[in-house]
Amino acid sequence: MSTKDIFAQRFTLLRNVYRLTYRDLGNFLGLNANTLTEWAVSRRNFPNPDKLVLIANLYGVSVDWLLGRTSIIYNHDVLAAIEQKDTISLLKQIYLVLPKDYEDTDRRLANYEPGIRANIVTLTYSSLYAALRFVLGDNFYKRDDFKTLFEANRSSIMLAQTRFLSNQGNLVSKLLKKELTMPPFDVEKEFKNQII
Repeated sequence: MSTKDIFAQRFTLLRNVYRLTYRDLGNFLGLNANTLTEWAVSRRNFPNPDKLVLIANLYGVSVDWLLGRTSIIYNHDVLAAIEQKDTISLLKQIYLVLPKDYEDTDRRLANYEPGIRANIVTLTYSSLYAALRFVLGDNFYKRDDFKTLFEANRSSIMLAQTRFLSNQGNLVSKLLKKELTMPPFDVEKEFKNQII
């Protein structure tokens, strides 16, 4: 199987597991749904390197896994970098206080399975994108004045993100508090089912 076909298969698996439409995913990536459909059916070259990294970050997976270079979906260093760069600061704005086991990198590694961590990352990003779309409009990512708009609407965006997280059944909160022991969106399980 070609790298392009492997990417298409894994990209589709991620989208299906998290139940994202091409439209929603297109909004996250700043692309139209047709481009994503073409990637998913291997009719077009894969995304450029920046988009590959963005896809990997959105789902908390490694680029190597997306391209079929490894069958290991989650890489601790990749997850930790995503969590440190974005997830923790976004969650602190919403929940104010995070469990110590999640906030500290070493404790997070010891106390949270990679699939749980990836779910937290993806749900946090998807709720942020939904909030941005709700407050700033569908094509917020195309706006030249995005940073200015974001700052001017920060409190409305955070309030909307909190609402979207709540509408997801408070999954992120339950995952952070370890009320759920299995990831609600289990990429590893679905990937194993595909290989067998």
